Order: sequence, then structure tokens, then C-alpha cells
Amino acid sequence: MRRSPIQDKNRLLEKTTPLTSKDKKLFAYFGVEAKILPPLRILNPQRITIGDRTAIREGCHINAFIDLSFLMDYIDPIYRDHFSREQYLYDPRIEIEREVQIGRFAFMSCTRSILIERNVVLSERVFIGDNNHSFSHPEVPIVQQPNKPGIPVVIGRGSWIGVGAAILAGTRLGRNCVVGSNSICRGEEFPSHVVIGPESAKILFHRHETDDY
Repeated sequence: MRRSPIQDKNRLLEKTTPLTSKDKKLFAYFGVEAKILPPLRILNPQRITIGDRTAIREGCHINAFIDLSFLMDYIDPIYRDHFSREQYLYDPRIEIEREVQIGRFAFMSCTRSILIERNVVLSERVFIGDNNHSFSHPEVPIVQQPNKPGIPVVIGRGSWIGVGAAILAGTRLGRNCVVGSNSICRGEEFPSHVVIGPESAKILFHRHETDDY
């Protein structure tokens, strides 16, 4: 099977079957009675800690990016020297502490640090990212531009993150916080015991004038 370009500079663990004992040894630490259910895609597990009795449901994509310099090969040669290889190199750490519950289709993107403290619950389809693609160059496709240096993310112990929430770079949640469904936390620091929610849905305009309620 042909290796993908990302595998030349990174370790990719992608499986549709349960993790073996050998797979678990690839992680910086893989806890007692911890589990990650397949299918799964984990980039650079050696930079990822999974705490004791933590459970991650199906469909996770957990990315600790180390070297994305292969993206430079796709840049139009006219613009390639507008970037340096160092911009595509990162030093990530993802730490998921003990007794964390992570729902299906979790997506994490890390170039520096993501910390999920103990007893946190992530519902389905939660995104956590300490970085994003840069988009400063007007002519180079965004996917080919380097990721930004990460700003650490911390999710405090005992917190609950609702379905479809996004926790973005620089966000720090205190302990026992509630983040409502589809909320976006944009790099702020939140104290412990707060409830965070998105704006309620509202009418934007009427498509037709009727007498209906």
C-alpha cells in the first residue's frame, strides 16, 4: 500500500480494527483500561498521552503535527521561496488525562499544546484546535500554507463540552464548565463553574408575507 506524503515525516496510526498492545506502545502513555474505538486516525501518537480509564469513541481524528514541510512541494514554484521549511515544523503535545469521555467524530489539531484535564466529557463532533492554517499569501492555496504556531488550549477538569462545539486556539476553561452545543470558544479565558452558550437562533428575514403564525 502506497504511503501518503504525511507519513514520510510523521507517524500515522490509522486503523479500522481495535488497537493492539503494540499500537498502544506507540503513545507517550496509554492508560490502564483506556480505549480508543475504531475507526481511528491518530498522527504522531508518540506526542499524545491517554490517561487511565479514558474512553474515545469511534471516528476520532487526533493530529499532533510535527512536520508538514511536504506541503511545500505542492506550492507553485513562483511562490515557494515565500515560505521557509521552519514554518512547517512544530513541537506538539496532546495530554488527555484520566477518566475522560470523548464522543464520536472528535477532531483535534495541535501544533503546540492541548490539555484536557481529568473527568472531562466531550460530546459528539467536538473540535479542539490550538492552531489554524495561515492564509496571509493571496496566491497560494490555504491548504498549502503553513499552520500557525499553536496557542495552548486547556479544558479544566470536570467540564462538559456539548455536541458540535469548537474550542479554538488560546481558550482556557476553568473546572466544571459547561459549553453548550454548537458554541465557539475563541481564545478567551473562562472561570470555573460557568455555562457558555451560543446566541439563540433568530429570524433573519421573511421569505413571504402571510397571515400564518
